[in-house]
Amino acid sequence: MLILPLGILAMAPAKATPPEAPRDAGQPLPPPRPAELAPAPVSLPPPAPESGATVNDCPASLLAEGATLNKVTIGAQSDSRCAIADPVRIESLALRGGQRVDLPDRPTVDCAVAQTLAHFVDEALEPLVKGTFNASMVALETGPGFECRTRDHIAGAKLSEHANGLAIDIASITFAGGRVYHVGKLADEAERGFDHAVRAAACGYFHTALGPGADAFHASHWHLDLESRGRNGESKFCQ
Repeated sequence: MLILPLGILAMAPAKATPPEAPRDAGQPLPPPRPAELAPAPVSLPPPAPESGATVNDCPASLLAEGATLNKVTIGAQSDSRCAIADPVRIESLALRGGQRVDLPDRPTVDCAVAQTLAHFVDEALEPLVKGTFNASMVALETGPGFECRTRDHIAGAKLSEHANGLAIDIASITFAGGRVYHVGKLADEAERGFDHAVRAAACGYFHTALGPGADAFHASHWHLDLESRGRNGESKFCQ
């Protein structure tokens, strides 16, 4: 067996492969295209939001649930602290049986309050109305919802949750057939039980639920709001 030194192997020329001639060799290249004939740049669509992106779909969700509402703006207020993150004006709410509950005052609130109210009315208030009065709701008296003011209209007091669209009041319920239940005008034991049951149920949906007996300011309506309470913002205050 013949063994060559490494140096000799390194010096041995490798078998070269002739380069392949270009396919268009020998053919002249076309002249460059004039700038005015160059293809226009393509506009790419904006990238889709990442999975963690926050998309405000509250109004769309409410509309899908059957509510009637409009997105609105509240404009500049005398107190700059009065502002709503996602203002909507509610016209009516839907019940799962197909009926509608009208809100003739057309309250303006934050969409989070509108959505919470819609679920409370459908899942809790309507069953309580049927169980107590053997009737169905057709309208709720709510007042305006948004009001740029302090709590209970007291000068120097903390800003009301109404000033940020985070509160809604219910002063009366109109039943099919025309009968009206006025909050605070408790005619008998059944109506007193109904009043307490409504506030207890509302406390499961809202952070605050006040009404007759809580104080003089809430003797004739239920006040429901989503005020941020406690360390996690979810603490309750219900009377």
